[in-house]
Formats: sequence, C-alpha cells, structure tokens
Amino acid sequence: MNARMWRRGLVAAVVATTIAGGTATAAADEGQLLTGDDPAHAAAQPGDVAAAGTMVPMPELAIAHRLPGGGMNLWRMPLSELETGYGQPELVKTLNYGGFSYDNSRTIAGDFGDITPSDDGTADHIIWHAQPNGGVLLWAVGGGADTTPRLWQDLRTGGWSWANSRPAAADVNGDGWDDLVVLHRIAGTITDNVWVFLSDGQQFAAPRLWDRLGAYTGGRRFLLSDLDGDGYSNVISIDLMGPPWAQELDYSATDPKGGGAHPIWGGFQGTTELFTGNASAGWSFAASRQLVGDVTGDGWDDLVTVHQQPNGGILVWVHPNCGYGFACVQAPVVWQDLRSGGWSFAGSRQYLADTNGDGREDLISVHQQSGNPGELIWRHLSTGAGFSTPQVIADLRTGGWTYAASRDGVADLYGEI
Repeated sequence: MNARMWRRGLVAAVVATTIAGGTATAAADEGQLLTGDDPAHAAAQPGDVAAAGTMVPMPELAIAHRLPGGGMNLWRMPLSELETGYGQPELVKTLNYGGFSYDNSRTIAGDFGDITPSDDGTADHIIWHAQPNGGVLLWAVGGGADTTPRLWQDLRTGGWSWANSRPAAADVNGDGWDDLVVLHRIAGTITDNVWVFLSDGQQFAAPRLWDRLGAYTGGRRFLLSDLDGDGYSNVISIDLMGPPWAQELDYSATDPKGGGAHPIWGGFQGTTELFTGNASAGWSFAASRQLVGDVTGDGWDDLVTVHQQPNGGILVWVHPNCGYGFACVQAPVVWQDLRSGGWSFAGSRQYLADTNGDGREDLISVHQQSGNPGELIWRHLSTGAGFSTPQVIADLRTGGWTYAASRDGVADLYGEI
C-alpha cells in the first residue's frame, strides 16, 4: 500500500484513527528487542477502520551498520505493514569519509525536523560523535534526495564528555518534533544532569539544564515518556540498587516541567517511585532491558521489562499504566514467555512500534542467528493483553549484515494512507 510520509510537526494536533490489524502467523523455523507520547497516537482506538487519507503511525527502524574500514552505513526500514517497503532495508547514507566512525559514535533515530530542504519525512539519524579532545560533535542526517550530514551542535568545549553522556530522543514539549535529551554525568560525582536540546523543526536550540538525578554507582538507564498524560515527558530512571536494600531494580519518574528553578517549564516536581524489584524475586538490573509505549491501546504509555532467564531465554513483563493522570504503573504481568525456541536475551535487542496501525505498540526483536553473523527481525503483535506468536518481518542473514556490528532504534513517524 502506498503511503505519504508527513512531518510530525504538521500533524501533532491531528487525531489519527487507525486500521484494524491482522493476526500473527506462526514463528519461523528457528528461534531466534526512549519514546515520547504523541497526541495522535494517544487518541487511537484499537479496531477502528480508517478511510484513505487517514493519518496512521508509520514507524521505521533506523540502523547504523559498521563498515570494514570503521565507517558506517545508515539504513531505514519501514516497520508498518501499511507502508510500501515494509520489512525492507533501504540505504540512506554511507559515511566512510571525514572521520565518521561507528565505534566512536552513537546514533539516535527520530523525527527532528527538516534537516535539508528535500527532507521527506522518513527517519532522521542524529549522530552523537566523539572528538579527539573528548568532546562531542552532533550531526544530523535526514531522508530524501539530500542526505548530507549537517552539523547541528559543536560541543567540543563547555565540559561535554562523549564517554560520560547518553543521548535519547523524545518530543518533550508537545510541539510534534523530537528533541534530544542527554544524561550527562557530572565529573567527579555520582550525579547526572539531564540536558535537553529542543528542536524547532529546523535545528536544535542550545542545550538547557532540565533536571538533575542523584546517581547510583552501580548503574543507571533512562527512558522518556508522558506517563501522566499531561502532554510533557517524564524522565523514567532505571537504577541498580544493592545492599543494604536487597533490591536489584528500581524504577522512578520525575516531572521536570513546573515550579520555578529549571529554565524550560520551571522546577523539579519530585520523584515518584514506580516499581521496585528485589533480587530475592529474581529481578536484575544487568539482566533486564526497559521499553515504554502504549502496548494495551488505552492511550496511556506502559512500561515493559524484557528479562533474562536462567537458561538464557526471555520473559517479557508489562507494567500497565494506572491511567490516573499521574505517573503510576501497576504490578507487572508476563505478556510473553520466550524461554524456549532458541530465544536469547544476550543475542537480541528489543523495541516497541505499532506495526499494523491498530493503536497498540507491538514488540520488535532483532535477533542474532546461531552459526550465522546475520540477524532476523521479528514482530510480536500486541493483543492488548499479551504478545502473539512472533513472526519474521525481515531476514538479514545474507547481504553482509552482521548483528554484532549494527545498532538500531525506532523513529516514531506518521503517514497518510
């Protein structure tokens, strides 16, 4: 089916009615992963049937693949079955010049703006690139006819450290454009600053301090999502806890938008505890991954914990949103048991994306293959109460693909059918 891609900045206020999805097929013969909410997706009603001309989610998998010389290829792959090219990688740009390095960069997928006049609304790639002095250059690569990288920020001064920073994307101010949010460790401390680079659809503004998180020496990850439904992203902190608390996993959320101290929406609104997983119950920071998105289809983002099992397999837990209008999730429930069939936590990466336009985000698994350097890409359709049997949507076991030499992310895009 042909689809026209749209800039999210043009459709932020459009309420999208979605198309009913099909059922999952049986899995293939061998077993084998930081999003902001959007008003269009939040209003989608599972099972609604849309006429031609309706706006629907058109997510894409953005892939960076290491080249033998150390550079990288940037790829896009449509994840929606409603879009032409579904499950087929398309080369966006080869970066084997000018010092671009796969190993010395991080890539973030999203819809950040019209990077060039020919930008066609497909996935944008932000390259957070290390510099010889330890600082960062921030490059933007858009889709369309002109994929020349544009330098959007020079962060070689001001104390920026590539090694001590972790970037992510989300629309944190509700204007329809993805912004860049960076967790940056304060030198010599165990505290993290949260910086935001707001996009106006043409470029990033200068970084501004958004929040400050007391850190744990054992580790921290973070996600971005509007858990409380107020149109602004919460910072979801996933922390390693240890003795004397006997906890291995702690989820909390902060709401940096109101008050008076911070320079965007003003002050720190406090921290809300979301979930505590004890080591005695098998919860582990190191053996888990976290995702966020509306998997139930009720308009509220849910937390998803992908957790390694003793045999190396996977259990997928969902912490449903309470839907109370403040950051809250319910007790986790198992939505998929992948402890058999060749599934591997260590050999996979997971993401969320609405692949059939039914208003529910599905699980996407990128999985390495035994005895083969390549990978299979699977989708696990959400039923609203669980994930269906996974099915292969892309077979990348040939053509030079290497699981160990690639990284991916989902760009939350919209299109017109």
